[in-house]
Amino acid sequence: MRRRAAGWEWWRVSRIHHGERGRPTTCTGEIYSYRSRYYAPSDSSYERCIGIYWCSICRECSANMVFVARDEQLPDPLADLPTPERERLARSELKLLDYLDRLVRRGTWPDHQP
Repeated sequence: MRRRAAGWEWWRVSRIHHGERGRPTTCTGEIYSYRSRYYAPSDSSYERCIGIYWCSICRECSANMVFVARDEQLPDPLADLPTPERERLARSELKLLDYLDRLVRRGTWPDHQP
């Protein structure tokens, strides 16, 4: 994933901080993650969730399907948003990633350790 805006880009990679030819990159930024349910609780695929991982410093990101146990409660950093805004973010992985990264940069990310 690439995006040009104000001089930075998101780069989709298979592994964050894992440079070319298997050599680690020099970035020491923290890797953040967000997981969300995709299926309804009654669906047999409820445990298959969307996982997004990113580094705010080097702008690398990765997304895939991940397993989350049916009884595990996931934090919802979008809970305070109005429904139309939540739906807008859900339709675009890039917009969602931008929103989540802004939470990290503001220090309001649920797992943020100042």
